[in-house]
Amino acid sequence: MCSKAIMINRLSPISIGFFLAAATLLAQPAASKLAFEVATIKPSAPVDPAALRAGTAHINTKIDAGRVDMGTVSLYRLICIAYRLRPYQVSGPDWLKSANFDIQAKIPDGVSAEKVPEMFQTLLVERFGLQVHRDSKDQPVYALVVGKGGVKMKESSPESAPPPPAAGAPKPDSVLMPTAQGDVYAVRTGQGISIEMPGGEISGKLRVSMSGGAGAPPRIHVESSGTTMKTLAELLSTGVVDRPVVDMTGLAGKYEVGVDLSQEDATNVLRSQVSLMQPRGGGGGGGDAGRERDAGASEPSGSSIFTSIRNLGLNLEPRKLPLDILVIDRMEKAPTAN
Repeated sequence: MCSKAIMINRLSPISIGFFLAAATLLAQPAASKLAFEVATIKPSAPVDPAALRAGTAHINTKIDAGRVDMGTVSLYRLICIAYRLRPYQVSGPDWLKSANFDIQAKIPDGVSAEKVPEMFQTLLVERFGLQVHRDSKDQPVYALVVGKGGVKMKESSPESAPPPPAAGAPKPDSVLMPTAQGDVYAVRTGQGISIEMPGGEISGKLRVSMSGGAGAPPRIHVESSGTTMKTLAELLSTGVVDRPVVDMTGLAGKYEVGVDLSQEDATNVLRSQVSLMQPRGGGGGGGDAGRERDAGASEPSGSSIFTSIRNLGLNLEPRKLPLDILVIDRMEKAPTAN
């Protein structure tokens, strides 16, 4: 007993403090993971083409009164949502894009809907055995830069900026579309679609309208207010163009932006966003085959978006840059039982 007492007495105050701190940490319970209160996962039924054309197909993500309803979502898309990534930032087997599921989940009381992606991370790990690691890979991109003639956009006034998001879940009539930088709330209106991107680096308000008819090809006009260049690059990366867009303008302000999309542009967005369709170009993400055109290649012919971007005093320059990607190491094709 004496020898043990001598050893303790010889410990320095720093050593004693270290051991006390370690003992305190060991005594504390591990931080709880964000997880749904309950979640049901079922394989999706084949989509009815008529329902898809009518806009009634069960293919959206909705949040209402603390519940999440996802229809016909591929595992590939679910991983993108869970980790707030774009498809080009995820590298995994092709079957992830064809394995579609319907998911209903309950958000725990007191947990914000903003934490839905993190709860999906837990769901993927626990129900599908997901294992991932981070990496970096050179990929063809478009650099969004200021044109030689300078910026031709009008800066937004403070009152045109979107209000801060309300606490809790989005409105019952809204559709939540998580992005790499934050959540987007799309509210459908009789005049088109109004999209709100509340707060953070990705912010602004969008109004989408369609014109055409009587033999004229349909065109989509998008107006955005309170828009940063990071937001514009994010929006262009949703499939409007054939490769990721990186903001390299150096512009820190918020602007009024108006662009026209051709029918082809709109179709490309649909192909990249609807989970039951293959992402543009196929391939496994993180630099797939559809993006392997030479970095110095010219812009695609017939695409109106390049002209619209030039009208803003900006350019989309093809380059090759290293981008961070998420690599899927392991994942089961079927979830554990509900």
